[in-house]
Amino acid sequence: MISRKLIRTDLNLLVALQILLEERNVTRAAERLSVSQPALSKTLQKLRDAFEDELFTRTAHGLVPTPRAEELAAELPGLLESVERVLGDTDFDPATFTGTFKLLLPPILCEALLPGLIAELHDAAPGVQVITAEITPDYQELLKKGEVDFAAFVAVDTGRDIHAEPISTLAPRCYMRLEHPLASKSAMSLQDFLDYPHLRLYLPRLTRENTSMVDDVLGQYGVHRSISLETTQFASAVGVLARTNCLLVANAGFEASGLYSELITGLELPSELERMIRNTHSSNRGRMSLMRHTRTSRSAPHQWMRGLLMKHLNGPGEAVEASRPLQAIS
Repeated sequence: MISRKLIRTDLNLLVALQILLEERNVTRAAERLSVSQPALSKTLQKLRDAFEDELFTRTAHGLVPTPRAEELAAELPGLLESVERVLGDTDFDPATFTGTFKLLLPPILCEALLPGLIAELHDAAPGVQVITAEITPDYQELLKKGEVDFAAFVAVDTGRDIHAEPISTLAPRCYMRLEHPLASKSAMSLQDFLDYPHLRLYLPRLTRENTSMVDDVLGQYGVHRSISLETTQFASAVGVLARTNCLLVANAGFEASGLYSELITGLELPSELERMIRNTHSSNRGRMSLMRHTRTSRSAPHQWMRGLLMKHLNGPGEAVEASRPLQAIS
């Protein structure tokens, strides 16, 4: 039975509340809603009257939700998604769509994803804004609350309402500076590979035994490499490569982007190491996945963005390397 309170409620108020919860700033929220700040202030007062709560307090850093507003923040995304499904998304057009997508990504994925993604968005969907932040331990909660749209990380113990889609990629390559002694070789041996110090990219918040495919495999054969630097930042690693004789094992997609072609070059991994990898079945190798909450499964904008993200995360080798999971680390 529909209550009189629901009959008197303007659903546009709930949309405005959701935008205020996302932005925590009246000016930005008014811009997204295409209304003036005074008009949004009146809407906020109506919301306060309707919920009999202040909902937000103003601080120097923006709006801070009250406990009641935090409760609403947990319920509103799912409710509004349901309303969108009822209304239908048949008129969705990326070229005219205006909206924001919030992504949580490890730094090393930002390097591979953002240049191509943003370039395509500028052409296909100029009204779309992307906001990225580093992955946090509570990323699943943020997805559930609707505070984040997508997260990319190693899918471990995901909830039933979190959909994880594995990211495929090209095989790794060994990077070095252009003038490196090995750069002129057509192929490197395993001894060449071990003779030089290495840089290691890793994902934060993973235990060491889950972070390195290369070291995992070498260790099982009783062989070890010397690690001079461990970092989450690919750009920093490139800077070190350009000034030293260090080596770096990383995804081949970095080379395909061409962003660092004037600084570094890549060679295939030693055939001995490739053979060791093929013959070693390690349960410790992490699988990177793009994760989203199931409530967005029937949202046309989210499904469209999911397709773009997978396209740029998978890289140019998707068709031939789709069965190879992206390793959490090199």
